Formats: sequence, C-alpha cells, structure tokens
Amino acid sequence: MKRLTWLLMLLSLNVLASLPGDSLYQLDDTWQNHHEKTVTMASLTGKKQLLAFIYTDCATACPVLVSDLKRIQQALTPAQQQRLGFVLVSLTPGVDTPKVMAHFAGKRKLDEHWTLLSGDDGQVRTLAMALNIKYTGLANGEIAHSNAITALDDQGRILFQQSGLPGGPEAVIEKMGL
Repeated sequence: MKRLTWLLMLLSLNVLASLPGDSLYQLDDTWQNHHEKTVTMASLTGKKQLLAFIYTDCATACPVLVSDLKRIQQALTPAQQQRLGFVLVSLTPGVDTPKVMAHFAGKRKLDEHWTLLSGDDGQVRTLAMALNIKYTGLANGEIAHSNAITALDDQGRILFQQSGLPGGPEAVIEKMGL
C-alpha cells in the first residue's frame, strides 16, 4: 500500500512538472467530485474545459450559467464533445457536498462530460482569485458572484472569459478552436 501511495505521488508530481507555468492546473488542491472521488485540477488535463462557479440552491444567475453551458454542449458534434469538458465549482462547499452535487447533476441532466467540484472555502477562494472571479455572501443567504464562463485549453491555461453567450453557442465553440 505504501508503494502504491508513493507511486501515485510521483506520478502526480510528474504531471504537474509537465504543465505550463501559467496553467490553472498547477493548483494542487484536492477536490471532491460529484461521484465522491478525490480529484485535482490536473486531472482535467488533456481536454479543453468550460468552467463556471455556481451554487446548487441558487435561483437566479446559476441556472442561467448552467443553461448557457448546456446550450454550448448541445451545439457540439459528437467529436467535439469528446474534446471538451464542463466544470462547475461550488461556491458553497459546506452545503454542496458531493451527494448534493450529484443530485443537482441528475436534476439538470448533466452527463459524463460534466465534472462538479466541491472543496473547502479556501480552495474555492484560491481558484476564484486565480480566475478573477468575485463573490460574497449576502445577508439573505444568497451569493453575489461573477457570472463568467472561463474557457481553458487542454493544459489549463485561460483562453478567454465571458458572461453569457452574446454570439450564441457557436461563437464559443469557434473561439475554443473546436
């Protein structure tokens, strides 16, 4: 068991060493996905990603963000879908446990191309800061937050950020080079 642990640690260091210095995947925090598996950002390497911050009990902006991402996914060809992943990061990790995120994924019909992540407050803040995403809790329990979709290349570098789909899903697909 110790050998396996050491081997996994060495492989993890090798992946991080091969990433570009400006890669978001250099952040080596561990997260819980909606399948209750421990993952790192580096596990997203190899596919372009669209990433957004949400919280599952949001009734305003978050459903719009998820709908926009789903519109992009629906506009993809099957080949394009294999080259793009969708990542949702919870802004309320104390509430959005992996089980809650899994329920959310099922309710929203998010398929195998989606990764829903929950970490701790510090991890969320670090990732948000790296992406210049602003958020704050409000007295009524809501979270005011940036409504940006962040596009990442297959090595975790930021390609672009935008709010909404001003040119439609096809414009995002084109900008991503899919």
